Amino acid sequence: MGKKKKSLLKKAKKKEDLASSAMSMGMAFLRNVLNKEGVQTNLQFLSDSLLQEINDTPDFPEQARQEAQQISEILNVNHTVLNRIAVDGVPGSGKSTLARALANQLGMQAVCLDHQHMDQPLPLTKELVVYEHHRLLRTQDLDCFDVIIYLDQPVSVSKKNILKRKRGAYLLDIMDFDLLRRIGKKAFSLADGPSYSPKDSYARIKCKPDSGFKDRENLSQQLQEKGFSWENLNKEEEIFLLMEGIPQKGFLAYIKPRAYEQEFLSALAETFAGKD
Repeated sequence: MGKKKKSLLKKAKKKEDLASSAMSMGMAFLRNVLNKEGVQTNLQFLSDSLLQEINDTPDFPEQARQEAQQISEILNVNHTVLNRIAVDGVPGSGKSTLARALANQLGMQAVCLDHQHMDQPLPLTKELVVYEHHRLLRTQDLDCFDVIIYLDQPVSVSKKNILKRKRGAYLLDIMDFDLLRRIGKKAFSLADGPSYSPKDSYARIKCKPDSGFKDRENLSQQLQEKGFSWENLNKEEEIFLLMEGIPQKGFLAYIKPRAYEQEFLSALAETFAGKD
């Protein structure tokens, strides 16, 4: 066999070995990811939804009813004229449940914005609506709302709630809940007006003052005090700049860049163990 033919066969064998190793590593990585608790739980939800119809909007629990009642009383004491309410909080904090309970209590409609493009201003003009989303306060004009509510629930509690409900459990592995909560709390705190909270509740409530929430004005002032330049940035980017020192926006801003690093390294070690 000629040298050229041997060389070609050697190169072909090398490519074949690399392809085999890549396939093995990919399968090992996938197996490691699928073994993650959040992914496993979400797969169980998907499996259950295929086998039987799942009611994704069950009746709200008594705790939510009581919370909505207390919020209604707070709004009555403040003589708040209600047309639109915003409810924000990290996934698993109970914002969807509270929004529905509150809408039921006040004779309004609950609207989830999960499938809306939150990176741009939305026409939130419907009347008698309780809007909810986990990035609502940081991306939208707060003066669209008569009342803003932020569910300041500890991240550990929210994560347990997600595992319990199963839906969206994969977020536990890839999303930085602490960062999501931190930016949300800041967006709420930037709004003018006193903060109220029902008894034994994580909900924080502000009613729009006559002069408006003035959150953008307050944000600009705080950025200026820190010496930041914020031209051509949107609201979420400005809050990130103030809190984290760099402007970021969108869902990807909260994704952990090294979420599955350990699973990748384990797959790499497993694939090439014993190979030189």
